[in-house]
Amino acid sequence: MAKIDWAMWANEQAIVSASVVLLGGIIGVTGIFSNWGIAVYAIVMSVFVCLTEYPRGARSKGSSVERRFQQYFTPVLKCCGPVTRNYYVRFVLYIMFGVPCCFTLPTILGGLSLILTAIIYFIAAIKGESWLAIDNKPEETIESRVQTTYPPSRPPPRGPAIQGRRGRLLQSTDESNNPNESESNTV
Repeated sequence: MAKIDWAMWANEQAIVSASVVLLGGIIGVTGIFSNWGIAVYAIVMSVFVCLTEYPRGARSKGSSVERRFQQYFTPVLKCCGPVTRNYYVRFVLYIMFGVPCCFTLPTILGGLSLILTAIIYFIAAIKGESWLAIDNKPEETIESRVQTTYPPSRPPPRGPAIQGRRGRLLQSTDESNNPNESESNTV
């Protein structure tokens, strides 16, 4: 049975959760809700989660694909050390981020989704996973891995005889290239 990379799943779940919290926060601020302060908190927190989760971590197999512009966010996560690399820390942070979002209607779905993300990160931490940056290998690109095959330069060779409509073999060196005329001449 294959090993599951829980951190990759949690990363995608966190991006989606932060997007849902952001939309709920915008609705909470612009709508008529009594706890609009929680909605402002949700907007700020979701931007932080998106910036933290945008760089993908390296998979255990090593077949990770970077997101576009990830190289600009990766050094920030590298310099923060164990705070951003350890999934136990992310578990605690996302529980703390998600619980206040459950107290107002527009952000409750995003808050529950963030709590689910925290649970997935907890499973990843128990399995021994941690965030590692994707190593860039400039010498190996997609173009260098793809082997190009070119079409043949000439058509395949033809046989000496062509079969007519009635199943008779006709000579390919006839002066007339129309098989109907050749068959009518032979009948």
